[in-house]
Amino acid sequence: MMSFLDELSFDFASLRRAYGEGLAPSALVKEVYRRLQARHGDFVWTHLVPLEQALQAARRIERLAEQAHDLPLFGLPYGVKDNIDVAGLPTSAGCTSFTYIAERTAAVVEKLEAAGAILIGKQNMDQFATGLVGIRSPAGYCRNPFNGEYIPGGSSSGSAVAVSTGQVAFSIGSDTGGSGRVPAAFNNIVGFKPTPGLVSSHGFLYCNRSFDVPPVFALTTSDALAVFNVIKGHDPRDIYSAAQAPSPAAAASDFTFGIPDRAHLTFFGDTHAEAQFRHTVDLLRELGGTLVELDFTPFAEAGRLVFGSPFIAERHVTYGAHVESGSPHVHPVVRQAIEASSRYSAADAFAAQYRLEELKQLAWRELDRAAFLLTPTAGTIYRCDEVEADPVRRNGNLGYYTYHANPLRLSAISVPAGLRQDGLPFGACLIGKPFDDLTIAAYADRLHRAVGGKLGATHHALTT
Repeated sequence: MMSFLDELSFDFASLRRAYGEGLAPSALVKEVYRRLQARHGDFVWTHLVPLEQALQAARRIERLAEQAHDLPLFGLPYGVKDNIDVAGLPTSAGCTSFTYIAERTAAVVEKLEAAGAILIGKQNMDQFATGLVGIRSPAGYCRNPFNGEYIPGGSSSGSAVAVSTGQVAFSIGSDTGGSGRVPAAFNNIVGFKPTPGLVSSHGFLYCNRSFDVPPVFALTTSDALAVFNVIKGHDPRDIYSAAQAPSPAAAASDFTFGIPDRAHLTFFGDTHAEAQFRHTVDLLRELGGTLVELDFTPFAEAGRLVFGSPFIAERHVTYGAHVESGSPHVHPVVRQAIEASSRYSAADAFAAQYRLEELKQLAWRELDRAAFLLTPTAGTIYRCDEVEADPVRRNGNLGYYTYHANPLRLSAISVPAGLRQDGLPFGACLIGKPFDDLTIAAYADRLHRAVGGKLGATHHALTT
């Protein structure tokens, strides 16, 4: 017989309402593991916390709640990408031979547990967080829940699919060049990528330590913000941690928004994506927006630096020794990407840093002209076999609108912007200046509510 738990939505409002009506976190944990068992073999998770251990965590927060402790994320089940350390659990970064048992716990996990959230486990990913496709996982990869022939997006593939399909309430991924936004778009959920430095990356395996960011995957913008408010803040253990706080939200009823200029706006021949983006632009106009075109040149050039410059040597710092060990478990495309760093000199590295600083000034100047820059999160989506046939070029196409954000120190959030005519999700990305996180989130929430539709791949509707 079906119980109300079977039909319970994992958005925060629904879970808090259920708790207010008497549901215990330990009962919800059992439901989470029932759902996971029902989806066993879908390669969303790489390691689960044992059920009894998760139940112990749930009972602990039940006791804390009875003692009137402040628990802003009380009883919310979550997962973390498998390049984030949790003491006592394995970290694989998507590579069997690289796996180790972590001795530290990432800063974000420490804060989430203190806030009452319940860790369920580690989630699948593109190996070494190198890829936006979600299928560079040699041990097996998850599929897009809307159509299994299509990629789920990466590298935080399992983190996005778990939220979209109602397995957890939120996830923490990692974002170097779009891994916290592209999977969100392909799974019809929110991917909130803070300004680099606002959330500590201590306890992460780095791709590009100088601009890696922990993003939040959630069903709604308000849910993502609730998590962000818990995990943000300066951390002396993170050398790139920012002492500055995000600016207060300043969303206006009448606003100006930018889109890439015509010379740079591309959908790689995908007419469904183009139509959905045009619809999103029209919707923002109806919400009070005035459209301007922004010169996308500095954004595009900064994006090319992520994989086409000495910045890729940062990946070698973390994973180079294992790649060079000859392990057969390293994905060939990942190996190629990391080994490419050997062709750059120290002089090349400094030249790239200088050029990036110039591009920051140019890009920030463009953003002064609008409340935010609107782009497709990804200009298209591919089938798994299409990516297998042309992995480098098609992966690069997916990063065209996302690669630039972290090197330029920008804030960004991807929100669902409806389903395309072929039934696949489309995501729109709002990009703001550094520390404009709360402002762009306010506009994103307004847009998402105007779009409406379902929460992720579930049958639950977004409430307005």
